[in-house]
Amino acid sequence: MIRAKVILLILVLSVSFAQVTSEHLYYGASSLGMAGSDVACQGGAWAIFNNPAGLAGQERNSVVLGSESLYGLSYFKHTLAGFQIGLPFVGTIGISVEDFSTDYKSRSLAHETATGFYQGITLQADRNSTLFFGYGIRLQMVDYGQSAGPSGDGSDGRDLGSHQAVGLDVGLLASLRERIRFGAKVTNINHPQLGEANAAVDLPRRIQIGMAYSPYDLVWTTAALSRSMEYPTQIHAGMDYEILPSLHLRAGVQSNPNRFGAGFSLKWEILHIDYGFLTHPVLPLTQQLSLEIQWL
Repeated sequence: MIRAKVILLILVLSVSFAQVTSEHLYYGASSLGMAGSDVACQGGAWAIFNNPAGLAGQERNSVVLGSESLYGLSYFKHTLAGFQIGLPFVGTIGISVEDFSTDYKSRSLAHETATGFYQGITLQADRNSTLFFGYGIRLQMVDYGQSAGPSGDGSDGRDLGSHQAVGLDVGLLASLRERIRFGAKVTNINHPQLGEANAAVDLPRRIQIGMAYSPYDLVWTTAALSRSMEYPTQIHAGMDYEILPSLHLRAGVQSNPNRFGAGFSLKWEILHIDYGFLTHPVLPLTQQLSLEIQWL
């Protein structure tokens, strides 16, 4: 009976976290530590996830990897990878892969993957300002796993099926005199749905707008608003401070719910290692470790 209750709890939570690859705001440990306030930051290949317009301003090619257990729960694993490369006459393109799984005792109760293609394009650039546009096309697939079944452990459960959908993301990024940046991103602007007919579920459409300002050399402050349809508007704010060329410290806050994040980045040659955490008023904190390798 206790085992069945545990599985039921995990299933309920997995439904609550369903479609995480559409709704997740914190891609990369730097974004997590800044509480999702970085929509106006370029951020290397992490721009694939945070604002595809930022790809257009990249001077280096890069590969990124990240891993986290949401809210410190080992059975809610989120891993992601991406790379971006500049190509003649095309601009900068990127590829992303995400995997989110809900597991219990080596059994998959739900599994979600997303694969995306992204492109960043320079619309305008001069000595004092730039304007970038970016878009992403993302194939999202959800496997709902098996029901608990009579035994309660899923071994004799019923297959709950799977669905897929294609989402379209768009973003803009503008800079003024290299100290002020404005960013905006719309996730799932095409209103994709998982499922069929009356059982279809809308993938969340999210709008993010924000700015980044560098009041002094080596310091960036960020602020953003984000809104998912049918949910309250969230306010995000953060800061990145370059203490040394090889060390950055970060912090951030957000509302609805009130959360606090912090983290750091270590850089050595072409390798960047980032760590970040984000608290929650009820659930345990989420921690993420991410890597980035850059080259010309």
